[in-house]
Amino acid sequence: MKFSSVSFLAAVFSSPPSTPLFGGSSSVVVVTASAIVDAVKKESGREKREGQGRFLGTFSKADSLRETLLERKNKKPRKVRHWKPNEVEEVDFNSSTALGRLNSTSSLLGRLGIEPSHTKVESFAVGISGTERCTKKNGEDAVKCDGDNACDGINPDHVGCGSCNGDRACYFATGTVIGEGSCNDFRACYKTSGAEIEDQSCNGGAACVLSSGIVVEEGSCNMFDGGDYAMCALAPGAHIGKESCLGYYACALRDGSKIGKGSCQGFVSCYARVYYGGNYIVDGAGGNIGDGSCNNVGACYSFRGTVGNDSCNSFAACAFGQGTVHDGSCGRSDSSDSFACYAMASTVHDNSCNGFSACDDTYGRIGKDSCNEYGACYHSSTFIGDQSCNEVGACFGVNGYEIGSCACNMKEECLCAYESEEVYYCDNSGDVFTDAQESTCKSAKSGKGRKGDRGTASANIFSPDD
Repeated sequence: MKFSSVSFLAAVFSSPPSTPLFGGSSSVVVVTASAIVDAVKKESGREKREGQGRFLGTFSKADSLRETLLERKNKKPRKVRHWKPNEVEEVDFNSSTALGRLNSTSSLLGRLGIEPSHTKVESFAVGISGTERCTKKNGEDAVKCDGDNACDGINPDHVGCGSCNGDRACYFATGTVIGEGSCNDFRACYKTSGAEIEDQSCNGGAACVLSSGIVVEEGSCNMFDGGDYAMCALAPGAHIGKESCLGYYACALRDGSKIGKGSCQGFVSCYARVYYGGNYIVDGAGGNIGDGSCNNVGACYSFRGTVGNDSCNSFAACAFGQGTVHDGSCGRSDSSDSFACYAMASTVHDNSCNGFSACDDTYGRIGKDSCNEYGACYHSSTFIGDQSCNEVGACFGVNGYEIGSCACNMKEECLCAYESEEVYYCDNSGDVFTDAQESTCKSAKSGKGRKGDRGTASANIFSPDD
C-alpha cells in the first residue's frame, strides 16, 4: 500500500486500537482523519503560493498537515498517570486485547518461544514474592516488587531497589537482571526473560513486556509524556542504547534491532508496526539505528532498514521508508524538514535530503551532500551524484536520467513536469539532462547538508555494500 502524508496522519492519529495493544485507556489525543482532511482543504484554499515554483502545489497537503500537528509536537508534558486497571479493564486486557490474543499457538507469543500457562501462580514451587523494603545506592529508602503478583516466579535478589512496582510488574521475568528504579507500572517487564535492564529503564505500562533477551541501557524505554506505554514492548533480542526509545510505543516490535544512544525519542518514533484502516498491515524487526537519530513524532515509524547517526530527526522524516540512511541526513533536529525521506526506498549518503519533503517518495541512490532543499528530489527515481540538486525543486520527479556530481544546483533546473500522482514527464528537448548526466565536480564545493558524526554505532550497523 502506498502511503501519502494524509494516510500517515490517519494511521497515527485517527484510529489507534480501540482497545490498546497492552490494555488500558489510551492517552493519545485523537484527531480524526476527516478533521485532518478538512483542515488541509481549509488551509490549502486559503494560502497563496505565488512565486514559489510550479511544483509546490503538490506539497499543499503535507505543508498544512505539518502545521496542523504542531500541537502534538509542542504539547506540554502531562502529569503522569500510573495506570492500574479496574476489574472490567483487567478482563478486557486478558481476553480481547492484542496481548490477550498472544496466548494462542499461532500468536507472536509462540514465535517468542514463551509457552502460555493456564495454571494458577499459587501452584508453582518458585517464590510468590511480596513487597520488600530496600535502600538505593544513594541512601534513599524505597520498595521493590510492590503490586499484585509483582516479581512472582523470579528471584527478588535480581531486582534493584525501587524496581518492579506495579501489578504483575516483572511477572515471571526469569533470568532477568533489573537495575534500580526500573520496570515500574502495570505489567512492566512482564515475562521478559533472560534480559538485562539497567537503572531507570522500562518504566511505564507494559514497558519492555515480552521482550526476552533484550538489553536496555540506563534511562531507556521510558515514558516521554505522562500516560505513555508499551515502550520497547515485544522487542526480543534488541539492544537499546542509553536514553533511547522514549514515548508511546517507541521501539515496540523491533525484534533484534540495535538502537544507539539518544535515539527514538518521541511518539511512535521507532514503532515497527503500522495500524491503518482497522488492521495491522506491516510487521517485522525494522533494522538498526545509530546515535541521536529518529527523534521526533513518527520519525522512523515503520522504517525498514538502517539509519546512521544524527539522521531522520524531523516530523515523520523517514516514516514508511526502507533502505539505508547514512549520517546527518533526512531531516535535521529543530528544523522544518518534515517528511524529508518519507516513504522513500533508497540509499541516502551523508548529509543529504535535508529539507521539507526533500527526498519524499524517492527511489534510487542519493550521493553525499545532495538534495538539501525544499522538495529538491521529491519523487525522483534515479541515481543522483554528490553535491547535486541542492535547490528548491532542482531534481523534482526526475526519472530516466542519471544526475552526475555537482549538477542541477539551480532552482527547478532539472525538474520534470508533474502529470499525475505516479507520472512525471522529463523534457529531453534540450541539453539539460545530457549535461547533468555528464557533470562532475571540477573543484571543491561545500555541501549544504549538516556534517554527520560517525561514531561507533553507525560504524557497526552499516554493511560493506551500503
